[in-house]
Amino acid sequence: MLEFWFNPQISVIKKFIIFTLIAASTAVLYWMEPLQLDAILMFLGTGIIFLICRYCKIHFAMHNPTGLPYRILTWVPIALLLALIFMHMQDGEILLPGAQGIGFMALAICLFSPLSLLNQNQPPKAD
Repeated sequence: MLEFWFNPQISVIKKFIIFTLIAASTAVLYWMEPLQLDAILMFLGTGIIFLICRYCKIHFAMHNPTGLPYRILTWVPIALLLALIFMHMQDGEILLPGAQGIGFMALAICLFSPLSLLNQNQPPKAD
């Protein structure tokens, strides 16, 4: 998820363009059918949890990518995101709340990882 944001080969201008597209599409979805504030904050928190799990994967579990800690750190944000999407499903409608929630999560990931924008987050090389 959102590996383009952490890729140092992608220019800052392309990252800003993608960020702008995510923000615009999330704003349009919010205008169509707004999520409640608590739901928005939960999706933003899921983005922060994604960043924490990604950091832990890179710095603590990179040496064994098939091990249990690496797999858990990969699936925790995905499971949390799916749980939030299904929790905020209203009357069988999952598309708008789900897409809007994913948009808010992506915005949180982009906003709370500014070093990725500056290409300062070189992951340690695996032995």
